[in-house]
Amino acid sequence: MSFRRKVWDYMTKNELVNFPVNIYKRIPNFKGAAEAAQRLTELDEFKRAQTIKINPDKPQERVRFLALEANKEIIVPIPRLRSGLFLHVTPVAGATKEQLKILATMHGLEQSGKPLGLDSHIKVDLVVLGSVCVSQDGYRLGKGEGFADLEFAMMMRMGTITENTTVITSVHDCQIVDYIPPQLFKEYDVPVDIIVTPTQTIFVEPRQKKPSGILWHMLSGRRLKTMQVLQQLKEMDEKDGKNVFLKEVDSDVETRQYIKNRVKYPRNKKRLGAKKNASNTEKNFTAEDGKDKTDKPRFPRKRSQKKVPVEEENNSLNIETKTENNIKSTSRLRKNPRARTKAHIDFSLKLSNISSGVRVRDVKNALLERGIKPSEIIWQGYRGICYLHFSKLRSESASPDQPLQVDSIVANLQQLRIGEFANNEEDFIHVEPAKPISRIEVTDVTTV
Repeated sequence: MSFRRKVWDYMTKNELVNFPVNIYKRIPNFKGAAEAAQRLTELDEFKRAQTIKINPDKPQERVRFLALEANKEIIVPIPRLRSGLFLHVTPVAGATKEQLKILATMHGLEQSGKPLGLDSHIKVDLVVLGSVCVSQDGYRLGKGEGFADLEFAMMMRMGTITENTTVITSVHDCQIVDYIPPQLFKEYDVPVDIIVTPTQTIFVEPRQKKPSGILWHMLSGRRLKTMQVLQQLKEMDEKDGKNVFLKEVDSDVETRQYIKNRVKYPRNKKRLGAKKNASNTEKNFTAEDGKDKTDKPRFPRKRSQKKVPVEEENNSLNIETKTENNIKSTSRLRKNPRARTKAHIDFSLKLSNISSGVRVRDVKNALLERGIKPSEIIWQGYRGICYLHFSKLRSESASPDQPLQVDSIVANLQQLRIGEFANNEEDFIHVEPAKPISRIEVTDVTTV
């Protein structure tokens, strides 16, 4: 079993993570992340730094907040480097703690962060990374996609950092392992210099050697196509007279997973099943003569039609029409077995002021704790809102003019908080009536 899998399984089994609780393929949002962040800010390396590069993962959100509160500039990589390189955030003069907390979230960063390109001459004094597991001698394992290593290489290429720039990771104590085989690490992997947990601080001695820049022969053409920043850096190196060669075989993690999914869920699944049935048919022999039925040529059988008297034909006309309509309606249902009638919506509520780190699963759990079960949830977490649709709020015997009993639902949702750092009044979820809207993403409340 891999080191990552062991850590993910152990933390899940022992309930050592906050939301999102599904930590597989993620940097775990470990319990005690706030305490580890506070311990990190007590380091001299943090106090001396003016500009800090911090990863965008949830467990380092508290580090971002404390850095802004300490009047430090931070840069955060754009997720997966799809639309750029970094977002630069500077402290806002006179901002309250609540405003800085919002600014430290991914939603706040995207709203207020200034994009940084390759022409930026910013200097970074400290790098803070998240980890899945780390050894005491500084070897670090992320979630396995290599973006943190690539970001570090880009900063080295731009002159934003040097090989002497300190790298810190904040993790739970259980994420520290005694030993990770050095052969698991490649020349592009970034080691750490300091490990901070909720209970201890480990200084790695001696420090491991860090990558010196971008290793083009370790990158695939597909990765370049998905990252415009990489394409620009490649063109810059070629103009400088460097020979840039990409690896011939695309062995990146994303590609291997794509191929694995294609094998597991093939697009031509029906056609494969048809071939399988055909092969079984070829082995089907008759008991009488021992010959294969498929050897016999098949010709369409002529159907003889009996003449129907005029009276019987007129009497059966209505029956045939009804039967034909029933067949058409049945065939439509068969074509789309998952189709269901749209439930009548009696009342809708809009929930807003939802933190960017909150997932729909967290909202469901919070509603269940208060005994609220909406018929549908329309999730727009990227906007910090969601809609709750309720139906059957009237009893069957009640008249349509009878008012809906919604006051108890609205009152029950007052002073609702969702999120790890939701501790103040400004963190309350805002609840207000809303008209039914068109579906963007309808989530079944029975699934988690």
